[in-house]
Amino acid sequence: MFSKSILSYQGPLSFSTIDMLLSEFKIASQENEISFKAYKKMISVMIEALENITKYNDQLHCKLTEKDGFCPTCNINSNTKAIELITSNPVKKSDVEPLRTKIDSVNNQNREELKNLYKSIITNGKFSAQGGAGLGFIEMAKTSGSKLEYTFKELKGEFSLYTFRVVLNL
Repeated sequence: MFSKSILSYQGPLSFSTIDMLLSEFKIASQENEISFKAYKKMISVMIEALENITKYNDQLHCKLTEKDGFCPTCNINSNTKAIELITSNPVKKSDVEPLRTKIDSVNNQNREELKNLYKSIITNGKFSAQGGAGLGFIEMAKTSGSKLEYTFKELKGEFSLYTFRVVLNL
């Protein structure tokens, strides 16, 4: 169980917001005596996870005043043994299976297979319509050394709430 909240954000997400969150995490990591090694790893994971939200987010109207505002969230929690990053954002239901397939594929690889998959993707030169080569999930799994966790919860209309979790053991 994670006992301490280090960072919590809910609202619209842009690249300038990501910069602000990275700065806030730097301060929070110093205040919470997180090792530099763990800090560097979490920064890497944060960048990948938050950039995924900005690239692939199909935001419903983000209204913090509504009970179901569907604003993206980012939370970092810690205990004496680990740090966790949890993000959530709405995605189109049509994107659920492709996301599930990508994450499951990464989770089914061991460390050596992840390294080989990374090398293969980075050298094939293929990029998606959103501008990525599909390296984000691989990078987060390599950096964290743990399985990537996710859930999808149906929302109104054509959307699902995608919640993503990565744990870094200290």
